[in-house]
Amino acid sequence: MSGSIALSAMAALRAGSGLVSALVPDCCLETVAGFDPCVMTIAAPATPKGQFAIDAYQAADDFVSKSDAVAIGPGMGTGPGSIRLVRRLAMDATVPRVFDADSLNIIGRTTDMCLRGPAVLTPHPGEMQRLSGVSAKDRAGQIEAACEYAKSTQSVVLLKGSQTLVTDGQSRWCNSTGNPGMASGGSGDCLTGIIASLLGQKYSPWDAARLGAYIHGLAGDLAAETIGQAGIVATDLVKYLPFAIQRVTLCDSMH
Repeated sequence: MSGSIALSAMAALRAGSGLVSALVPDCCLETVAGFDPCVMTIAAPATPKGQFAIDAYQAADDFVSKSDAVAIGPGMGTGPGSIRLVRRLAMDATVPRVFDADSLNIIGRTTDMCLRGPAVLTPHPGEMQRLSGVSAKDRAGQIEAACEYAKSTQSVVLLKGSQTLVTDGQSRWCNSTGNPGMASGGSGDCLTGIIASLLGQKYSPWDAARLGAYIHGLAGDLAAETIGQAGIVATDLVKYLPFAIQRVTLCDSMH
C-alpha cells in the first residue's frame, strides 16, 4: 500500500520536517517517489509479493541511525520481513518512534515482542483489541487498557475514536478537534507522519501525540469548512496542515 507510505511522508513534511525519507520495498520505490519530489526514497529488498524481504532490516539500520524520528507501519504488510523489521525497531530505544497500522498488528500477535520507549502507538479500536484483547466495542475498557499498556511499556498510546484519547499511563488527554468526514482511508497515515515530524522536532512523545492529534483534527475541520465533511480525503488533510499549524501558532502568540 504505497499510498499509505506517501501520505505519511507528505504529512511529515507539511508538519514542519526539513527532510523526510521513506524506506520502502524496492519494487514500489518509483511509486512513492512519484507521489511528490520532496519525499526522498530509500530502497530495501523486497519479496516477490512486494513486501519487505527478511533482510530488509539491514537497510533500516543505517536509515534509523541517521534519523531524528521514525514512523513504522503504514502500508508495510505483516510478512516475515516486516516482523523482523518491527522487532528491530521495537527494541531500539535510541530514536523516538511512532508505531501504527501493520506494526501494531505485528506487535499484537507476537508474544515475545519487547517494546521500549520513547515511542508513540496510534491504534484504532480494532488494533487496540489486537494489542489488549479488549473488544473494539468496549470504549471504556479500551481506554483503561490503553492506560495500562502505556504504563507497562513506558510509551504513549493515542487511542483513535470519536474523541481521541492520549495517555502515558499516568495522565489522560482527550482531543477536541476533528469531524466524521475524516473517517476515510489514509487519514490515520497522515496522523502518523505528523507525530513523527513533531518527535523529530524534539517534542516529547506526550506532547507530540497531543499536538499531533490536535492539528490533524484542526486540518480536517478547516477542510470541512471549505469543501464539506462528506468530500474530505486524506490529501485534503495534508493540504490544510500548514493552515492548521498557522492557526495554532497564532493562538499561542496571542497568549
